[in-house]
Amino acid sequence: MLVSANADLLESARRFRDYGKPDYSTAGLNFRMTEFTAALGIIAVERMDEIAAWKNDVARSVLDASHPARIALPKGMTSGLYKYIVFDKIELSTGRVYSEPCHRIMRHSVSLPNTDWVAENHWCVPLYYRPHSEVGS
Repeated sequence: MLVSANADLLESARRFRDYGKPDYSTAGLNFRMTEFTAALGIIAVERMDEIAAWKNDVARSVLDASHPARIALPKGMTSGLYKYIVFDKIELSTGRVYSEPCHRIMRHSVSLPNTDWVAENHWCVPLYYRPHSEVGS
């Protein structure tokens, strides 16, 4: 999902998601959303605050103590915790956010050693939303 007040950005995204159509001036792929995916998205957006609060509660009360080498957000910032990122290899990982950094995918010849290090050394701890009534079951 993309939300922007920038009309040019929105138009570029619309072309990209549909193979670059109508004039193919943009290289694109098939990123059109199905009706089913859109319906799930509407429900998720309506429950976003609840889900983010639940995940942050579990992260602070359960995961943080077990993973001191984790991403630390700036004070006052709250994450929706799409991924709980740590810098210790873990056995039960949901993979990596970016196994290949964007500058490598796009073949930019820049030196970004910190980005390369993060891509090679981060792991994601499973953190799936479950309502409070299901915790522990």
